[in-house]
Amino acid sequence: MRDNNPELSMLEDKVLELTDTISQLADEIDHLKDVIASQQWDATPFEKDYILDLVKELRSTIRILEIDNQALRDSRDMFQNRNAELLKTIGALKKKLQA
Repeated sequence: MRDNNPELSMLEDKVLELTDTISQLADEIDHLKDVIASQQWDATPFEKDYILDLVKELRSTIRILEIDNQALRDSRDMFQNRNAELLKTIGALKKKLQA
């Protein structure tokens, strides 16, 4: 469908480009918030740099954990759906055997 409609293709490309831009701006905002937070402390420049690095590391860890958590939820949902289907099949087979 994308090849048949060049306008749609251009719009999809623009949406992808804007999505990437939004993501980059969100990362920049987070970085600037981290810099501001690290400078709030009455600390040495070394301690401020350490705090900034630690916050960056923690944000990265949180992103990874959020991705892992979503993957686990998706997997759980899939297995719950499969289990429900199997229970229905078992129920139907039981009814067939009893009849």
